[in-house]
Amino acid sequence: MKAQVFETVTVFLQQAEQHIEELMALGGPVMWPLLAVSVWLWTLILERYWFLIRVFPLLIERGAPARRPCADLPIEKAEMALALHRHLRLIKTLSGILPMLGLLGTVTGIVETFDLIRVFGTAETRIVARGVSRALITTLAGLVMGLFGVGVGYDLNRRARTGQRRFAEHLRQS
Repeated sequence: MKAQVFETVTVFLQQAEQHIEELMALGGPVMWPLLAVSVWLWTLILERYWFLIRVFPLLIERGAPARRPCADLPIEKAEMALALHRHLRLIKTLSGILPMLGLLGTVTGIVETFDLIRVFGTAETRIVARGVSRALITTLAGLVMGLFGVGVGYDLNRRARTGQRRFAEHLRQS
């Protein structure tokens, strides 16, 4: 049974890899920066969720010493606010860069199409279709990756603000 599951997963991953390779080839050279920025973005997103879901509750649970001077409270609040909001601006920035990279792919695909038309002297359907396809694939990839990043970025920001309020409440109670 385990061997069948392993084989099924292996076949699925091989097919997924082939589809990704085909998509990267169809999208052209701009797909590589799109992939790199996307991987960077999702690494930061996963780190933030890990912090907010696993680490932050442990920090609240652990608490702070019972006797602490009131002067330290603003410092603790500020430090926690920094920890909660770490990388959120970068996540928003990368989410904005992805559609721009998609647009760059669109422009390079169209420019390549016009260059081929200039070289061959005629607007052959296959030449135009290939260039437009490349342009649309990069646009789609950039928009999809960027939109997911924006949505998740808003969720992370909301969770960070909620965590900040929760931490301030915890400090008042202790």
